[in-house]
Amino acid sequence: MTQLILHLIGDYLIQNDWMALNKKRTGIKGMLACQVHCITYAVPFLLIANIWQVFFIYVGHYMIDRWNFVTWFLSKRNSCGMDNFGYGGNRPSFIAFWLNVITDNSFHLIINSAILADTLILK
Repeated sequence: MTQLILHLIGDYLIQNDWMALNKKRTGIKGMLACQVHCITYAVPFLLIANIWQVFFIYVGHYMIDRWNFVTWFLSKRNSCGMDNFGYGGNRPSFIAFWLNVITDNSFHLIINSAILADTLILK
């Protein structure tokens, strides 16, 4: 439960409009926005994790957010293009958007859970 709360804090309460609007843009501005977001996302995890776990949480978050992993995954799973958030044109955009957000959060929580698992050597 704690990692869910930390995820929500980092991804929704701390992330500002500049980060959200720019983190997927090409170039230095996009890279910077994504790095700032991922750093501020990962820092709260210092309350429950060691520095290496926090580093890998940062890396995992960066990979998902920066490289459009979720839209790519959904487009492959749904056998369609990257438009409409990885869903076919028959799905209303507002539903496709929210399904994309839910999938994004699911991947973040799965990765964080794996990193924070007691069986990992990172402790």
